[in-house]
Amino acid sequence: MTLAVLSLLFLFNPADFNIFPKCPFHLTTGWHCPGCGSQRALHSFLHGNIIEGFKHNLLIILLIIVLIYDAVVITINKYFKKNYFNLLHHPNTTRGILVLIILFWIFRNLPFTPFSYLAP
Repeated sequence: MTLAVLSLLFLFNPADFNIFPKCPFHLTTGWHCPGCGSQRALHSFLHGNIIEGFKHNLLIILLIIVLIYDAVVITINKYFKKNYFNLLHHPNTTRGILVLIILFWIFRNLPFTPFSYLAP
């Protein structure tokens, strides 16, 4: 399923084709949610346009860091028989990530520089 979605995102630019779902929050309020621009960002990443992808949604940097960290800890614990504590399972980490997402959500909807650069 993931490969099929990534294939569609590679072949069709979400900015040009209406086959991808639109953000219901943006459609009803006109404001950008934390995920707005993610489809276009993934399309750019799949085509090797990393900087362009980050321009669509800068929050993806946090997602990449979290996914890499989680994969490394899981791999080390599984294959090297270690028992490292995964900081992502700590309540304060979850709260911190939630605060970052909410702040990003607020800042990307402010209509003045430098915050306007956060909008997709």
